[in-house]
Amino acid sequence: MSLRKTSTMIFRITIKMVIIAAIVAVFYVVCSKTFEYGSRIFSEEAMADFGEGVDVVVTIPKDTTVSELGNILKENGLIEDAGIFEVQALLYELIITPGTYEFNTEHNVEDIVEIINANAPKEDEDEDEKKTTKPKETQSDSEDKE
Repeated sequence: MSLRKTSTMIFRITIKMVIIAAIVAVFYVVCSKTFEYGSRIFSEEAMADFGEGVDVVVTIPKDTTVSELGNILKENGLIEDAGIFEVQALLYELIITPGTYEFNTEHNVEDIVEIINANAPKEDEDEDEKKTTKPKETQSDSEDKE
């Protein structure tokens, strides 16, 4: 082989190795960030340690969206990230109910959602019982009418 062919081959191999290393590095960063995001969604800690929390009164206005509620909670020091709260609210099945709530900075997102959901209007189970359907006439009923 000539020197030119050898140097060209070494150059191509070097370029391929650099490209593979870059792909591996990008893959590692994406996987790390994804894992970090998932960890924050499912195991986000409270803003204060047990015994060090303070009570915070929050008013949720009527027609508040999950995004707006996340911003309200963040402004009051109850959560760290409003964007992650949106995903958590979906997972914990948050029912936004307007009103004034007392939270503590020791509460995690799951606790906050439970407190808000506790004030959500309950479906009236008795309402289904009130709806009576007309019973079907039996053959003996129709014979009695004649």
